[in-house]
Amino acid sequence: MTGTANHLSRRSVLAGAGAAVAAGVGAAVTSGADAAASGVAVGPDDATVAEFRGRIAQTGGSGQNFEATGFLTKLRGASHADLFQGAPAVGTALFTLFATGKLSNRVLDMSVHALDITGTLTVYQRHAPGAEFGAAASFQRGRAVAAFSLVLQDVLTVFAPATGIPTLTGDMRQTSSATMRAGLAGKHFGAIQQRLRMFATGLGMLTDPQTLNAELEIAGNWAAS
Repeated sequence: MTGTANHLSRRSVLAGAGAAVAAGVGAAVTSGADAAASGVAVGPDDATVAEFRGRIAQTGGSGQNFEATGFLTKLRGASHADLFQGAPAVGTALFTLFATGKLSNRVLDMSVHALDITGTLTVYQRHAPGAEFGAAASFQRGRAVAAFSLVLQDVLTVFAPATGIPTLTGDMRQTSSATMRAGLAGKHFGAIQQRLRMFATGLGMLTDPQTLNAELEIAGNWAAS
């Protein structure tokens, strides 16, 4: 009887420990899932965390400088009211973008050109709408809630004189994250060291064939990677 009791006791202890471990694992999984579900601009791999519209100005003596402005049209974990004060448009946007970049490599070959670009991008949560394309400073107002380093490739398909379709893809690494306000109060935008994949396309117009200056209108998204 004593041996059987001891055996049952050890078996009960082991079973209890296994149940506790399983419960702990389940709690951790649930906690992680809850965090992803309640986060802003975060998600599982391949999930789209943001969509945006923007404009890019390519300037400089050889088209080596890039300046981009834009606004978020969708944001994982945020509502329409968090993003716009009214119908979706640049003038009603509450999350705006400002980015700068430098050309690191260029390959021009017939009708398909490839440009490599490195740069930085900052996300601003505005206290009120009022951004306006053509006024870069208007996109840099409010609280800077996130910043990213960028490594991009722009493949430009020329289909008419001075006109082409840009396709931008590349890597984004988040370098800063801050808490937000209003309906997103207390929540952070993304997470430091988060990595995202950018995709964008649109229309590009060459404004100076000598300096290769151009203006691009684009739309795209960021996906978790």
